[in-house]
Amino acid sequence: MKNNTNVIQAIEEYCLKHPGAYETRPFGEYPICYKVMGKIFAQFNPEEGFYRITLKCEPDKASLYRQLYPDSIVRGYHCPPVQQLYWNTVNLDTFSDLEMLFQMIDEAYFAVIHKFSKKAKAQLGNLSELEFRDTDGEDRDFEMLCIKLDCALDELVGGRIQRSQYEQYNKRDSIHDVIVVYEEGEPVACGSFKMYDEDHAELKRIYVESSHRNTGLGAELVRRLEAKAKIKGYRWCILETGKMLEAACHMYKKLGYKIMPNYGQYADMPDSICMERKI
Repeated sequence: MKNNTNVIQAIEEYCLKHPGAYETRPFGEYPICYKVMGKIFAQFNPEEGFYRITLKCEPDKASLYRQLYPDSIVRGYHCPPVQQLYWNTVNLDTFSDLEMLFQMIDEAYFAVIHKFSKKAKAQLGNLSELEFRDTDGEDRDFEMLCIKLDCALDELVGGRIQRSQYEQYNKRDSIHDVIVVYEEGEPVACGSFKMYDEDHAELKRIYVESSHRNTGLGAELVRRLEAKAKIKGYRWCILETGKMLEAACHMYKKLGYKIMPNYGQYADMPDSICMERKI
């Protein structure tokens, strides 16, 4: 299979066309990994000399493909031995059937979501109806959602006067990495991060409209923000939330965040809770 821009783009676009799929690079520049709800289904390396894709498989199907294409498909290259039954690595320098490759990508995706719980499958169905757009802090829809976020926080925490000390840390002009989520063209959620230091990206301004809460959208936003931060070279994500925001704290804990000593500007704010996660 030719190692050129058109073929590489076709593979990348095909991976991303699956409902809920997004790109991340947890191991460095390569492989490019494609995830659904935090789970990898494909690992693609487009470099010359190491032109390969590793795909999730059911063990019986994995064995069948290795027998059919003994010169092109081996056990998962990137995986520890105990996991290699469930992954196939395709050598794209010797494998020439793009349509068959697309079929294997489909099977990799479905092998992952087949393991999801009933609740997770329902959440994926909801997420698949949404559009996730990358933008920046100047985006007008992001601005509008941030205003809604502040109004909601005012009600929960007790008014703008009590929250005024936080405003200087939430200015949109310092935020360059933003995701806005749309349903049928209408903005319904947002999230962002900004540089705290060379190793740490600080998650900011995460908001989900009330009509879309308890659907997994907040967690999906955090996963996608982490993926973007990792691609940019950050090693950790940190965030600040409030003691009164129990639902947010619970979600972050489920995603692997742990409470840390209050950092930087929040060091002397007793109502703040700071959290961190290595990405």
